[in-house]
Amino acid sequence: MAEAIGLKVDPPRFWDPADLRQETDRIFDVCHSCRLCFKFCGSFPLLFELIDEKTETLRRDYLEAHPEVAAAAARRREEAAAAPPPPEEEHGEVGVTFGDELPELTAHVRDLADGEIDRVVDLCFQCKLCYPNCPYTPPHEFAIDFPRLLLRWKAHRVRRRGVPLKTRLMRDTALIGKSASLVPGLANWSLRNPLVRRVMATVARIHPEKVMPTYYGETFPRWWRRHRPNLESLQPPREGIEPATPVKVVLFSTCVVDYNDPDCGKAAVHVLEHNGIEVVRPAQQVCCGMPFLDEGDLDAAANRLRKNVDALLPWVERGHAVVVPSPSCSLMLREELPQLVATERAARLAASTHDLNEYLYRFAREGRLKRDFQRRFAKIRYHVPCHIRVQNVGIRGRDLLRLVADEVEVVQECSGHDGTWSMHVDHFKDSLRWGKKAFDGMRGLEEETCTLTCSDCGLAALHIRQGSGSSCVHPVMALAHAYGFDIGAPGQFDSKPVTP
Repeated sequence: MAEAIGLKVDPPRFWDPADLRQETDRIFDVCHSCRLCFKFCGSFPLLFELIDEKTETLRRDYLEAHPEVAAAAARRREEAAAAPPPPEEEHGEVGVTFGDELPELTAHVRDLADGEIDRVVDLCFQCKLCYPNCPYTPPHEFAIDFPRLLLRWKAHRVRRRGVPLKTRLMRDTALIGKSASLVPGLANWSLRNPLVRRVMATVARIHPEKVMPTYYGETFPRWWRRHRPNLESLQPPREGIEPATPVKVVLFSTCVVDYNDPDCGKAAVHVLEHNGIEVVRPAQQVCCGMPFLDEGDLDAAANRLRKNVDALLPWVERGHAVVVPSPSCSLMLREELPQLVATERAARLAASTHDLNEYLYRFAREGRLKRDFQRRFAKIRYHVPCHIRVQNVGIRGRDLLRLVADEVEVVQECSGHDGTWSMHVDHFKDSLRWGKKAFDGMRGLEEETCTLTCSDCGLAALHIRQGSGSSCVHPVMALAHAYGFDIGAPGQFDSKPVTP
């Protein structure tokens, strides 16, 4: 069974520059031959264009140096045009060549300079959709893992050059969130002030038009410290069902929820406790490390993952499941953690981690999710984040929303955001182009009533608001509202009462 090296940093070959270049040449050549993934990001079109241009240059230079080849091809064409048409074959077609096919002058990835590969790498925003769509991923013998190959290339670059200043300014989302929450009014005013944004464009390379997250004085960790558990009774499972889903969870709340969407964290706690599920939130948890991984700083990402193993695994060993309300962060704990931190403890934590919607869906499938909803929506548009699709756990946000809506319209298109990539001055316009289909799908009609737009990913929701004007909430907020909890801003939800 073939296996990609991915982000397995312990084998010596991972950090071998010659091995990296050999693997890059191999995988890029397969992608250049296949071309299935041209539509996912700018990396693929640029890769194909670079190689095709070199092929054209090789052939043009050869024909200029050998005019007799071009002349012979011209004669063959003239002869073919003057000759009577060939008899039709009963089965298949007849190929006719004219002498100008030059396969020996085809360019390959090995002809690209490292700087050209850097350009391909930097256009990838790690949506990772090429991976589930690729026919050559492991266990296929080609063992293609394009997203992780590009992260490996970035990791080598960081080892050689260090982390750029603009990256250092942008990547520590927890530190930024903690600082901004001390003066949220000033922070939010600054992020909307044109003069400040021009300075940010120069210093941090953040595009002045990019809509930025909102910060709150009452962060989710502060609310949690004041929260007193309100654990309600468990609903028994359906007859004949042997329940397997733990009724105790440890909430890995994520930086986005902690500092930019605390209502999502509150809603998660309300929904879980309403269904008799005990919730804990260890204060020792830190950022999942995704912002560090995306920029190629694997050491910094692994350090944060190890801290989370230490914070979360003791609860797993007491019978808790780990639930995560942000798909990028659940992807990090479920799939990247076992590669970056190759220990038995890390593997156990990864196996016990669930996306929040996936966990609630499992609970519902056992018949234990309560249906005592007080409100309902006529229609919900639900955006499926790329990092949910990559985890291959099903579209569980949609399945849960069907419990509280007459109709759920699913939009499976990339928002084009990816962490800080879309914020960068060099990528902002491209990010809007890559997210256009998602924006069009999530844009509502003025005459619609009792409707809602949802996305599991807070950053995707931010970019959807940028591109469509629609404000999305996490599906768990829709559930909390339907249960009757006072969640979100006044007037945020347009719903209708449940009729007996």
